[in-house]
Amino acid sequence: MISILVSVFTFSWLYHHSFWYRSEDADNYDNPDEIAVGVFPKHNDDMRLEVAWTIAPFILIVWLTYVSWVPLDAVWSEIGEDGYHGDECEDGEFSNNHLDNQGIVTSECYHVIEITGKQWVWQFDCLDLSTEICDTGSDNIEVYGTVPLLSLKTGETYLARMMSEDVTHAPWFLGLGVKEDVHYSPETTLWLPISENVDDQIILCTEYCGDAHSVMAGKLVVHQ
Repeated sequence: MISILVSVFTFSWLYHHSFWYRSEDADNYDNPDEIAVGVFPKHNDDMRLEVAWTIAPFILIVWLTYVSWVPLDAVWSEIGEDGYHGDECEDGEFSNNHLDNQGIVTSECYHVIEITGKQWVWQFDCLDLSTEICDTGSDNIEVYGTVPLLSLKTGETYLARMMSEDVTHAPWFLGLGVKEDVHYSPETTLWLPISENVDDQIILCTEYCGDAHSVMAGKLVVHQ
């Protein structure tokens, strides 16, 4: 009913103004500014400004793409010698990661963990890693209540293999500034380099996944 009333008012107003404010002198208008429909007013036309407005943003976009290429390449680094983190660590090996002068974390090797998303909780699995390298538990966070906890070691790099048991989710590690969608199929992955400047942080879901999406949280704890 409200939509009908709004529509009647709007179109009645439009119809009235379309005919009431018509000019009877349109044919006799001398048009000193040479204004034409679809043509920019002649006295405001400036080809130099139009060219600059086209080229300058293009150069800015190319520059921003260039400076962001290395960080983006690190986020989606390949596995193996062509990537930033080498191969999977063997028993007793450590990542010994470090932050280079470009702000990129490189590692000697990495550890594999699993993250599973389901409505509306995260499940962390350290697989066969020792508790020195990875541990899980739970903690209480104000607003979110009891949430799953993932404890990772400073100086180590982790490759999270991720899957969903239902709809699409997306773990967002706030302090690391990384996220990746998690699907029912296929499996997705996410690098978690825990350098010395990484602190404890909350993990949220950034892909709407249902009624309790806003409270689907976890906690990352960094230990020495």
